[in-house]
Amino acid sequence: MAKKEFLTAPAPSTKLPKGIPYIIGNEAAERFSFYGMRCILVIFMTRYLLGQDGSLDVMNGEEAKTSFHIFVSAVYFFPIIGALISDIWLGKYRTILYLSVIYCLGHAVLAIDQSRIGLFSGLTLIVIGSGGIKPCVSALVGDQFGPTNKHLMENIFAWFYFAINLGCFLSTLMIPFVLDIWGPHWAFGIPGLLMGLATVIFWLGRHRFVHVPSGGAKFVKECFSGEGLQAIGKLVIIFLFVAVFFALFDQSGSAWVLQTEKMDRHWLGIEWLPSQIQTASPFMVMVMVPVFAYGLYPLAKKFTKVTPLRKIAVGFFVAAGTFALSAYIESMIDGGDIAKYTSRSAVTGTEATRILDGKTDGTGWSSAEAPTEENPQELVIRLRQRTAWDISNITLKPATSLGMNEVVAALNDAAFDLHKQHAKLKSSTTPINEIKKKLNLTQKDISVEDVLGLLLKNAEILENAAKKAKKAGNKAKKNAAKDKYIAASQAARAVAVTAFEQVNIKTTCLNDQSYFPKKVTLYAADFTGKLLPSLRSEMANNKSVYDPKTTGWQHIAEVSLKQDGSSKIIEFDTIKATHVLVQINSNYGADRVKIGEVCVNAASEMTEIAGETAGAAWPNVAAIGFKPTILWQFLAYFLITAAEVLVSVTCLEFAYTQSPNKMKSFIMALFLMSISLGNAVTAGVNHFIQNPDGSVKLAGADYYSFFAIMMLVTALLFIFVARGYKEQSYIQHESA
Repeated sequence: MAKKEFLTAPAPSTKLPKGIPYIIGNEAAERFSFYGMRCILVIFMTRYLLGQDGSLDVMNGEEAKTSFHIFVSAVYFFPIIGALISDIWLGKYRTILYLSVIYCLGHAVLAIDQSRIGLFSGLTLIVIGSGGIKPCVSALVGDQFGPTNKHLMENIFAWFYFAINLGCFLSTLMIPFVLDIWGPHWAFGIPGLLMGLATVIFWLGRHRFVHVPSGGAKFVKECFSGEGLQAIGKLVIIFLFVAVFFALFDQSGSAWVLQTEKMDRHWLGIEWLPSQIQTASPFMVMVMVPVFAYGLYPLAKKFTKVTPLRKIAVGFFVAAGTFALSAYIESMIDGGDIAKYTSRSAVTGTEATRILDGKTDGTGWSSAEAPTEENPQELVIRLRQRTAWDISNITLKPATSLGMNEVVAALNDAAFDLHKQHAKLKSSTTPINEIKKKLNLTQKDISVEDVLGLLLKNAEILENAAKKAKKAGNKAKKNAAKDKYIAASQAARAVAVTAFEQVNIKTTCLNDQSYFPKKVTLYAADFTGKLLPSLRSEMANNKSVYDPKTTGWQHIAEVSLKQDGSSKIIEFDTIKATHVLVQINSNYGADRVKIGEVCVNAASEMTEIAGETAGAAWPNVAAIGFKPTILWQFLAYFLITAAEVLVSVTCLEFAYTQSPNKMKSFIMALFLMSISLGNAVTAGVNHFIQNPDGSVKLAGADYYSFFAIMMLVTALLFIFVARGYKEQSYIQHESA
């Protein structure tokens, strides 16, 4: 039987090329595999990553963000290698097929080995596989079209991008749940299976594709011709501007995930996982692509000329606005100007300086300096439900160690639940009863170190159970038991490490009475529908920060607290408030001041507000800020997705049409390198802003503001570049 020849040029036709469905199906499955793995990387690195001895060896937030963006940068740098292999030697089809196998191996390594060596080995293989095929797949889409049906290309590239985001949407919705329930083996294994499916789909379409031959020496000649060099020079300038866009855009998988952890993620009756919020972007892309292609662009063409470069310019401005919104969200999390300039809460450099539901998280709140009349230390608290409450009394407790043990007990209960759910072992050595017994002792007899030690012991019991499971039963049962118990041990140890993180702060002031507040002044304010007033602007205008006529703050009471650490109930006439400010004017001699608990109570006549009963107007958010609703970040995703459709989708088509025929994959790789460069910029920024003491130079909202300003300047400069660019399109010749 004669070997069937591949098509080498598109046939004259006004219809959709026959190979397109196979390419789009392959792309949807491949993108599922990539984004499914990508969406959990930061969470995996900060919660699940193991050392070579099997114990947790996780990264901190900044290290994880840096590693994430180095990986993404490498993925989008390697296309230049794949493009050269394709355009000079193998052609697009064989390059995609061969490198897809390496891609599958990368997923397999991640699924099998959760250590740092496994992580970096697996990601390296994915960089080679995923990066190598990227310029070839999108260029292969364009190769299927000739002059007769080139008018279909714009919409097909839009649907190609739709397929990308369909795979992304499904994986970012599903894989975080898999990680949370079944652990990293399945969370990385399922994307690997989808990459195998993508490879099979692509192979099945081999006789439907147009296989434009590799250029060989002709490619080199065309690259160095006057026309080739001119095309490269013009496009590289455009892509340098696009790189700044991707420095912002790809932070939806890193900085935004970490920001999400600090937000109220309850929506539609569900508490969403931080990595799941990324699902919003691909879902919105799937909606926006047809809306832009068939609605917005045709409408805009009735009023002005719509060109690719104009679309890109608009996308730049939208991206700048998006990160300005992210800065605003972060400012809400940090508590606004008042918290920033008056709480002075940077003493620990940790998220643990907060008050939740009127109780501490174990360490209470600590100031940065000693309080004085001239330099009081202050704490701003936002009340529950973001509602104005009628409040009538406030309870202050100077300091407590009981809250710490309550947190440890809760974490231990979580470990015990994991023990019951995953291990189901009859172990007489479990320390659960010992811990519960200790927690029933008097407060002064409770040893936090003992409780934490027992908690770690519980994790070690699970680890020992995992080792025993390896020797149990036949091979199938052995492997199932192994996965089951290893997942349980990792989860339990993660709980134990979290417990240590909660208390591994400078806690010397917990029981040292010199840290207790002595003189305290209380203020309240109703900021319903208003932003918190700026302390900086009030000081600049020489206004009293606490004058209700100028700022909204109203004086409640001045009280003195005893050095014995006893609680103090402050009663006052009912006042409506959304915020309470605790001003500490002096302590008992220490270099800072400590508050254990603050409880704000609703007036008795308030029977129910916003689902809360009387007496329940406690703060439920960080004392130095609050948890804004996740709907704010959905708005940010809406804006960045609109920018993505304007910039990224447009650049795919633009890179193809503006490149000479022998250089399609190479030019597409140059576009993808703009993504690499953008992520390298982000990784570099995150590396250089880290200080030796663990703090960062661009903290909180300043981090997002920096990128917003950078994008705005880029957008303004791009206007002048776009005006001087002259477009020239290149389409593949049709067969005779």
